[in-house]
Amino acid sequence: MPRHQPGSSLQAARELYLEVTRDPSARPLVVASWQRSMEHRVKSGSLDAPYLDDPNLDSPLARAALPILARLHEQLADDPVATMITDRNGVVLSRKVSHDGLTTNLNRVQLAPGHVFAERYVGTNGIGTALASGRPVMIAGMEHYVEALRDFHCAAVPILHPTRRTLLGAFNLTTVRQGSGGMLMAFARSVAAQIEGEIAAITSRRERALFHDYMAACSSVRPGPVLAINRDVVMMNEQLGAAVTGPDHYALLDHAREIADSPRTEGTRSIALPSGRVAELRVSRCRREDSDAGAVLRVRLIGRPQPGPAASAAPARTDPGLVGSAPQWLRAVADSRAAFVAGTSLQLLGEAGVGKRTLVEALHRAHGAGRRLETAQPPPSDSPAVTERWLHDVGELLAVPSNVLVLRDVHLLGDPLRQRLGNLLTQLEGTATAQLVLTGQPSTVGADDRLGRLCGVLVEVPPLRHRHGDIERLARFFLRRYRPSGESRISPDALTMLQRCPWPENVRQFESVMRGLARRPAGPVIQAEDLPPECRVSSHKVLTTIETLERDAILRGLMDHDSNVQRTAQDLGISRATMYRKMRRYGIVPSNLT
Repeated sequence: MPRHQPGSSLQAARELYLEVTRDPSARPLVVASWQRSMEHRVKSGSLDAPYLDDPNLDSPLARAALPILARLHEQLADDPVATMITDRNGVVLSRKVSHDGLTTNLNRVQLAPGHVFAERYVGTNGIGTALASGRPVMIAGMEHYVEALRDFHCAAVPILHPTRRTLLGAFNLTTVRQGSGGMLMAFARSVAAQIEGEIAAITSRRERALFHDYMAACSSVRPGPVLAINRDVVMMNEQLGAAVTGPDHYALLDHAREIADSPRTEGTRSIALPSGRVAELRVSRCRREDSDAGAVLRVRLIGRPQPGPAASAAPARTDPGLVGSAPQWLRAVADSRAAFVAGTSLQLLGEAGVGKRTLVEALHRAHGAGRRLETAQPPPSDSPAVTERWLHDVGELLAVPSNVLVLRDVHLLGDPLRQRLGNLLTQLEGTATAQLVLTGQPSTVGADDRLGRLCGVLVEVPPLRHRHGDIERLARFFLRRYRPSGESRISPDALTMLQRCPWPENVRQFESVMRGLARRPAGPVIQAEDLPPECRVSSHKVLTTIETLERDAILRGLMDHDSNVQRTAQDLGISRATMYRKMRRYGIVPSNLT
């Protein structure tokens, strides 16, 4: 490689690149990495590795690698060699150095935990180039793209998942000594193989633990359909395979994956399947060695599959104001309608904004002639005087048989108040009372919850992310509502973006977006670029008002600057590291903005 020292400009880097390409000793891998570095517009004269707070040390990669790095640290005492482990994005998770002089040099170039050494930020380097190429690499001295790194010799090896063979991260050795690159690379390969072996062992232990719990569930006296699932494994017994097929199979797995990804989810959940049946899921977590290995679900199927023609005819019976044809939504509407018409008490469970109140109000308009719809919220405090007054008011409303009483957000009621409300309902059994509708969000309350048992029918209203096919229908409905005099259509690209959005606040958030689009002076076709920033994120987190303003400011800045993170951070007056931390929090991926 040539010894010419380029300046800080991109032009100087291009000049050196031309020299590199003409050098017969230049390796194609390094030449390709330099080309990528210039495409990313990395400055060769300055180093700016973004910093992320709290790198994830609870991943299988970190749990496997950290003990190995600790043992290596003891073996390499006083040797000027640094060992590092990074995730697949180039974030340094851990660094072990036993030589003070090398520690100072590494800190000077930001090669420390939390900093990101992907090629797009610091150009050609061991970590970034190994991750970008997917191959073990040795980057020595002048092969580094950024001048500040040219005192170092780095050997890095990608670490792959033992079964899926997906990229997890990289192991990196860094030294300032000019020695045998072959020896350094052989050592790095050996350590990476040890880490992959330990990941395989950890994965195997998790799978064995899940398999043990799965077999225990299948071997019980009356096992029934059983499903075990985590991020890597899906197991089901013959009963489940025979009982749940076609669209029901995929819907069940979709819900099961969400449950498996939420370590706190246990107890009993009920979901509506596309066929019209209800699957009652009894969820047990599989926990071993202070880690979550997945979930085992015992499945009970309720009802019989509805014939195709009946399902297709269901939209014609949808009550005014209810839009959608997703099977889960139609089943929720049908079950709620049947209970409402029969005068049976009803419990509606669903995430915030899914349309529980809209559903009740539509049923009342269509089938509540002569009955008054009353609503009660949870009491504003738990003080005895307030809760006593609240129970008294609820009792008076229930005492009127012509009322339909909706108790909203019952998941917010504390255990003592739930108990007292249950006692009140028990006392009123056998007397003429108002029809009771409870609404709340899904929780981990088990099947022994008394308040839930006092309701005759439980219906779970699906979140909007499970109603993929209803996005277009809802968009047309809200556009007609908020722009009745204009003709509006949605382009295919905009529709795809709307369908890809996770909608953490469900239909309520979707309606707000469509209302904003309808009120904007625009042409008859809504394009992808017309959509607000919140349609371009992947986070399921519900944000506060301040967080929403901050997220939108970041998104608009990135869109105005063609996804340039550095320029956006400068405009917002924050550091690049803070910018990346906030992007991760809000689920902002720059490549999704163009």
